[in-house]
Amino acid sequence: MAIAIDKLTAAGKKALFALRCRCNDLSITNPKVMCQLFNSLVRPVLSYACEAWTGCIGVKGLQQVEQVHRMFLRGILGVNKTTSTFVVLGEFGRYPLEYFWWQQTFKYYDRLWESTPNRLLYCAYQTQLQMLIVLNDNQQCWLRNVQLWLDDQGVGVLYTNVKCAVASAQASYLESTYGEQARAKSSKLRTYQLMNTSCTIESRYSYAHQSYLRVITNV
Repeated sequence: MAIAIDKLTAAGKKALFALRCRCNDLSITNPKVMCQLFNSLVRPVLSYACEAWTGCIGVKGLQQVEQVHRMFLRGILGVNKTTSTFVVLGEFGRYPLEYFWWQQTFKYYDRLWESTPNRLLYCAYQTQLQMLIVLNDNQQCWLRNVQLWLDDQGVGVLYTNVKCAVASAQASYLESTYGEQARAKSSKLRTYQLMNTSCTIESRYSYAHQSYLRVITNV
């Protein structure tokens, strides 16, 4: 799995380099447009087969692939790699790609759930159900990883609405990243929130791309 993640990350970096070159050729410097292009051209590369591996590669693997996303955002801002992640993501009102990957995973789960007995997907789902019953708690399978992630988000049910599950996870992310406990531990976060008031729990509904970014020209 580690080799596959390395190859996926390398492919994402190549796609990002191609995007930067093309934006330079076309004089595209609007960060919002560049983020839309990233979502269309680079994110699909980083998300290849994410339905299968999102719950299996662990935090380290997720962070390795996510680095390409952060590299892109830091490049637009013109900051170095030591800049706090909550600042980089907060300026663009973006979430880690993990939440998109889980969204795709749940869509795939919906297809499994709704498949009919004459479909190969149905057989795959039945196999996963059997593995969930037979394997002990220390052994992993795809369906158990999905269930564990839902439990971590406080959803607590295996079959749930995709949008509700991801929205709940994103709310948890904002709470853990910008909430009271995070503020108490980080003076950098407290200072940052004085300048960017959208990155607070109280303003979570306005968590979005900062308007000043449209005048950036150092990309």
